[in-house]
Amino acid sequence: MQRTLQRAGARKAIPIIVRLVAAIGGGYAVSAGLAALAARVLPVTTAMPPREAIVLSSMLAFLVYLGLLIWGFAEPSLVRLCLILAVVGIVSWGGALGLVRLASGG
Repeated sequence: MQRTLQRAGARKAIPIIVRLVAAIGGGYAVSAGLAALAARVLPVTTAMPPREAIVLSSMLAFLVYLGLLIWGFAEPSLVRLCLILAVVGIVSWGGALGLVRLASGG
């Protein structure tokens, strides 16, 4: 009986651990990717100097990360949370790295 309760507790803990990793790690990766993308896009699309664009995108990344953390624990579907974080992370980092390669001529 004791082992059955322990296994049931472990089964309940796995989704919580996955949600923690997704919200903290995935939220950080997505907000960093969006900050990198914004830091590359803002100087091109506006008259903002590149250094100010980096500072602005870094400050906004904190708000994005906070929003993603809150949403990560409010989202009822763990699968949807992981998929959205993965897709947005891949797209933002892909766009940022693509712009870096495009700007360097390689």
